[in-house]
Amino acid sequence: MVISEKDIPRLQQIVNVALRNGASIREIVNKLEDALEGAYCPRGYGASDLDITTLVFRLGGSQLLFALNHSLGLPSIRTLRTRSTFTKFTPTIGPICNEQLDENIHSVMLKSRTDITTQRGVSLMIDKIALEEMAVHFSKYNKVASLCWKHSHLIDPVLRTYESAVTIAQKIHDGEVHLGKELIVIGVACFGEDKLYPILAAPTCKTEDASDMEGVLARAIERWNATGAATVGPLWFFATDGDATRCATGHKLFLKNPLSLDSQLYGILSNMPGLNTLMGCSDCTLGFCTLIHSPAGIVLNNGRVINAMMLSRYLVWLPAYDEASVTKLLHPDDPQDVPRAIELMQVIVEFSKSQHFLLNDSFSTNVDTHADLISITLLSHLIESILIPFINTKLSLSEQVQSLSCYAHLVFTIFRVHRRSFMPF
Repeated sequence: MVISEKDIPRLQQIVNVALRNGASIREIVNKLEDALEGAYCPRGYGASDLDITTLVFRLGGSQLLFALNHSLGLPSIRTLRTRSTFTKFTPTIGPICNEQLDENIHSVMLKSRTDITTQRGVSLMIDKIALEEMAVHFSKYNKVASLCWKHSHLIDPVLRTYESAVTIAQKIHDGEVHLGKELIVIGVACFGEDKLYPILAAPTCKTEDASDMEGVLARAIERWNATGAATVGPLWFFATDGDATRCATGHKLFLKNPLSLDSQLYGILSNMPGLNTLMGCSDCTLGFCTLIHSPAGIVLNNGRVINAMMLSRYLVWLPAYDEASVTKLLHPDDPQDVPRAIELMQVIVEFSKSQHFLLNDSFSTNVDTHADLISITLLSHLIESILIPFINTKLSLSEQVQSLSCYAHLVFTIFRVHRRSFMPF
């Protein structure tokens, strides 16, 4: 009755600690009574406790954490600093410069990998994330941040006087400098590891062209080769999504030189016809992730067009999907929503496998539906062969290569038949 009327902080932790210590029911009740009176607080925190504490500390500061430590039993700031590792990351304030990249490579990656001595190949990844359009004051540097990196050279971000703030506000009002709409994030990942290390976070007004992004990436690669390559490993791969600007940048930087005969990769790749062997500096190449369909649709099976309208007519046949959920899959709010794109691919594969009865019905009177299902089945094989190697961790390396080879042959064959009508860009 007492427990139902009063809130005992960390009740589950109290009971778990008592049970581990072999306490009897009477002793557990005594512990609960002590906790009600504030005389006992269990020790020991899990990862979720530390995550919540970190969130409270970052959003509300040490005073809020102090209050919640006493009222809800969250870990104290001292416990957090003892049990957690804080990484110092420097965001871009003003134009992108070498010092910012060097500092982040050292503090974010090199200092956290002191126990790893084996070199690994490195992948450079770039994407954008949403950013609230507002200027912020970084007290550590006494600078105004969250202004677009491309035009921030037109102002002095340091708040020396009241006039400094007025000048910045006027430049923003006149449109010479802009508040960041998104954040360009460049991260580094090592092959064979799951962790991603951010090395650049720069606000953007979304006016960059391919030349601007080429300069940003070239600078990031240059600083990695100068600062991190000797310790962590060389840059092997550059990955981006289907953004047109970054795709054009990737082609300029990473698909310009044939693989050298002296490269260690030449003996492996030269006997694989059809595989990309164009490289950038240091034998780094490029990979794209794009949506599975374009507004014009995909032409398959003797001219059958598969587009969002066609798929919406058939995917609702699946019991787990209604018209609203199918519409969300085919018309996402964010065109670069990767999890939703993967879900759409999986749904198409699932739908194809559920229609074996109709596909095997040679006497079907609905010729159009039968032809549509055959086309969707072909698309399903195409999707499955490229998707499964990346999401099924149980596949062996040989099975992964077989699946990717199947995808390559299917894509080439369909392209030979339909040319640019197949996945028009």
